[in-house]
Amino acid sequence: MVKIIRRNPFASIERMFDEQDFWGMMPAVRRYMEPPMDVYQTDKEIVIEMHVANIDPSKINVSVGNGMLKIEGATEEQKEDSGREYFRKEIKSGSFARMMTLPTDVKEDAIEATVGGGILKVVLPKAEVKQPKKVEVKIK
Repeated sequence: MVKIIRRNPFASIERMFDEQDFWGMMPAVRRYMEPPMDVYQTDKEIVIEMHVANIDPSKINVSVGNGMLKIEGATEEQKEDSGREYFRKEIKSGSFARMMTLPTDVKEDAIEATVGGGILKVVLPKAEVKQPKKVEVKIK
């Protein structure tokens, strides 16, 4: 059996932003703006878990197409109280989008997404591996 491996042409660029101290601040900025996520697999499915505390589940969109997963969301805009003197203001509002290449084909019509305890869990059942079709060649 031959395993087909999909190659992500942007993998080295993604690694640069994830692992390198690009201009001294890019990984910190990226982690600050995007919710962290874990991706793992079992024999039958790929599972994504993403931290989405304080994000309204109705403002989260999960889509899959062409071997890519995209998760988008938005937090409510926080109105600053002009009467407050902030020493530190780290709670941000706005939108985010995370995209990743899926490591294998999935059953797109069977994907499930749930939110509980501040965690978005997306379960993507793996598609059955198509076996090569054997064609008999007749010699005339």
